[in-house]
This record gives sequence, C-alpha cells and structure tokens, in this order.
Amino acid sequence: MPTRSEPEAAIPSPVLEGKSIPPPTGLLAATVRCETAGAVSAIVVGALDSATLRRVRQDALTMRARHGKRITVEARFVDTPKARALLANLDDLVAHDIHVVLAAIAPRGGPVHVPPPVLPSPVTSEIELPAPTVAPPASPPVVETGASVEAAPVERSPDPFDLDLALRRAWLRPLRFLFDHYWRIEVSGLEHVPDDAPAIIAANHSGAVPADAFMLAVALELRQPSRCLRVLYDRFVDALPLVGPLYRRLGGVPASLANAELLLRRGGIIALFPEGIAGVEKLCTERYRLRPFKTGTARLSVRTGAPIVPVAIVGAEEAYPVVARLYRVGQLVGIPWIPLTPIFPLCGIAGALPLPSKWHIQFCPPIAAPVADGRSEEELVAETTAHLREALATGIADLLARRQGIFV
Repeated sequence: MPTRSEPEAAIPSPVLEGKSIPPPTGLLAATVRCETAGAVSAIVVGALDSATLRRVRQDALTMRARHGKRITVEARFVDTPKARALLANLDDLVAHDIHVVLAAIAPRGGPVHVPPPVLPSPVTSEIELPAPTVAPPASPPVVETGASVEAAPVERSPDPFDLDLALRRAWLRPLRFLFDHYWRIEVSGLEHVPDDAPAIIAANHSGAVPADAFMLAVALELRQPSRCLRVLYDRFVDALPLVGPLYRRLGGVPASLANAELLLRRGGIIALFPEGIAGVEKLCTERYRLRPFKTGTARLSVRTGAPIVPVAIVGAEEAYPVVARLYRVGQLVGIPWIPLTPIFPLCGIAGALPLPSKWHIQFCPPIAAPVADGRSEEELVAETTAHLREALATGIADLLARRQGIFV
C-alpha cells in the first residue's frame, strides 16, 4: 500500500442542501477555502458545538499547511450568546494568517433554515467529511490551558507533509548501525514519553550536522515502533536541491507553529530544538552551553495542552567539533554557514565523517502544560520556557558528570 497520498482528481461540485433546525442551537454551515489554490473544504449544517468547531479549525490548519497563505473560513450561525462564545475559539486562527468571516442569522421563534455554503464547480475536495455511520473514536482528554484550546481527536487522514513510511523504515536500518555500533548510544528515561498521546520532544541542539535529530528518532522508535517522531527543520532546507523533498519523505516538517500544532492535534509526537539553528553554531569551546531559547516550544504546549519532554544529549558536540564557521561560503551554496573542524576540509570528503564519540541521550520527566489561572499567554509561555531551560541544563550537567570520557 503506498504511503504517499496520490493526487485526487477533480470531482463535480456536490449538491448541498440546507436544513431547518429548531432554535437556539446555533446550527453552523461553514466553508474553508484557499483563493490561490481553488481548494474548498465544506462542513455543512452541523451543530455549533466544540466538536464541530474542531473540525472547522482542523480543516483550516490543514489547508494552511498544504497551500500556504490566503485561507478564509466563512461561517453562518444562529446569533446567540452561546454561539458567540463558542466561535471565539476560532480567534487564534488569525495568528496563522487565516481570515475568519462570521455571518450571523437572527434567531426566530420557529425553525431556522441555514443555507448551505456555495462551492465553486468543479472543485477538488480538500477534506471529505461524510456523515459518520459508526460512533467516532473517543477524543483525548480536554486540557485547560492558557489559551483555552481543547485537544482535538486523533486524525487518520493522509499525511499533509508527504511522509513516506517505507522510505523512512529503509533509512532507519543504516541509522541503527550508527546508533548501536558507531556512537554506541545509551538511552535512559524513555518511560517519560507518552505511548499514544500528543507530545513535544525538546532537546539541546549540537554537532554542526543535525545527526542528533535522526538519533532521537531511532531512540524513540526502537521502543515504540508504532510512533513516528516528526522533526521540525529550518526553512532553508527546502531550498536545497533534493534535500528538502527527502527530509519531508523521511518525516521532517518545515518549522512553524501552524505545522507543529497541526501534527499535535492529529495525535502526533514532534521534536524540535528550542535553541534553533544557533544550537549547531556553537564552537567546540562553547559546547553544551545552551543558547537563548525561542518561545515556540512553550507556546505549542500552552495552546494544545501537549506535555514537553526535555531530552538532554551529550556526545554530539564531539562528533563534529567546530573550530570556525564560514558564513559567506555557506551563503553561496544556500546554507547559513560551512563548518570547519580539525579534519574538514583538510581531509576532503573523509573529513566530513563524524568522529565516533560516545553518546548519551536522557529523556527527562515531562513538563505538563500550564493550567490557565488568569495569566496571559505570554506569562505562561515565559514560565514554561524557563522550566524547560532549567530541565535541559540539569540533564546535560548530569550526563557530563556521569560519563567516563568522550569516546568511552
């Protein structure tokens, strides 16, 4: 069975019927459309409740991830205070460059007729939402967070980032050799990773070449083969010939809050590096000194309720000991900089091989998403970021104190 989604042929515009409903349930008719791609997703006449709004929100974020900008959500609803309060949960879509247009219908004494959304013809359906014939799967527990965002049910639709599971498994085999025999990686604390719930893996970044990301995936999938760790990568990777598409097929995802939130709301587990690209810019004299953290990791936890699992990695810094960086040369080939190590480029291609340092990976106790207590999102994000930095610094110090040497 192919793992990559095949292009769908254009289908005729469906005939959508309106529906009369008793007030004041606030019945909803909604469309999510992308003007540039001509794609439309329709949710037609559904009860205006949290479950329906999750479907609207999920469609919008999925279309944003696939088609980029100029995404619009149009919603018709019976105007009641309860409906207005529920629709306020869509306000944060503005942060993802998604425009929300609300069309209120005045409540009446008798049944209310909600017209269907108008779809262009012909149209390619972005996400099909047939009426369920069986009970839907149970949703994950609702987590009260600073942004009051409910956790969405796990989705089973095709992967929006072109993941090729067969190719990923084929690549994991040679990576397993590096894991077991070259770097002889010792892993501890895997019990802190949820078995089947959304989670954010946050690790210190190092080594000039992102081998730490691949080794994290191997470490997790050795214990939980059913889980696929999705690593967020910097946008410049997409501009590299062959590399960008390969990263996507192996499970990589362009780093953005919208993409990460989409994966978490599908029940996924993601990995990112709070230091960003600055983490791999460290010279060998600066190894294991954490750079300033970006706030995206904490913000994702606050908005989705997903826990953060800090991961301390020791050994990757010595695999690629950087002594200098060539920024101008790197920009000529489309990357931020070229690393200079004691053997690269003096030893040619052979000098690009990593050194066989001994690695240690420690999964630390998770940091739960903060509970809303009247504080602003920025306050919750700042507090969570501070906790994450402290956890990673403690984990790194513990591993450095316990290791016997760089290569043993």
